[in-house]
Amino acid sequence: MLKSFCLLLLFLPTATFAQRVVSGRVVAQGSNEPLPQVTVRVEGQPTTVVTDKAGRFSLTVPTDAATLAFSHVGYQALSSPAAQLGPDVALAEQRYVIGEVQISYVQLQKLLLRQWRIAPASIDAAAQLITARMQARDPKKAETLAQNPDAVRRVMEMARYDFRPDGVVKAKLLLASNKMHWQLDEETRTLTVVNDEGTERKISVVDLTADRLVLKHAEGNAPEITYVPAD
Repeated sequence: MLKSFCLLLLFLPTATFAQRVVSGRVVAQGSNEPLPQVTVRVEGQPTTVVTDKAGRFSLTVPTDAATLAFSHVGYQALSSPAAQLGPDVALAEQRYVIGEVQISYVQLQKLLLRQWRIAPASIDAAAQLITARMQARDPKKAETLAQNPDAVRRVMEMARYDFRPDGVVKAKLLLASNKMHWQLDEETRTLTVVNDEGTERKISVVDLTADRLVLKHAEGNAPEITYVPAD
């Protein structure tokens, strides 16, 4: 028993000594600009830190064999053994395929993050889509909408959709407004919108440029709806 205890004491200092502090800076690949708010964690461990405004981080790893994982919205995740880290860790921008064009997350923000309105040529299609959705939820209200197409058109003409960088999209319909959350899957070109009740809607992004956004909703044979900047 005493011998086992002595062996345990013998190995404890070694385990403690193996730990060390790893420091570095995370930058954007290409521009070499520092990236703040990058999550840095030790794989398999609860240890997690976030880079500061200068992109710098510092954390303790159990051994040199430990692997660090770096993640940041809009950039490709990266994993690297602690022993192989240099002074800078470069993250590559995530690329999004919209239509037939590849754009970066930063470019996506500049294009999508604004207030949109339905293009005049798509007002009728949008009105039909709203009526069809109401038919599935409340047939009586859907009948009322169908009997007042001009009123529905006016609501669609006044509708505004404000996409924000914090993942929130505000839909304004006359005096009413609805706050939802959006997320874009760049591989499938799918815009996911979730309302406060947790209802999720998948929308295909057909095209996205500085002057138009074309969406195709998943319901049946829903038509493509074009949006133009409202600001």
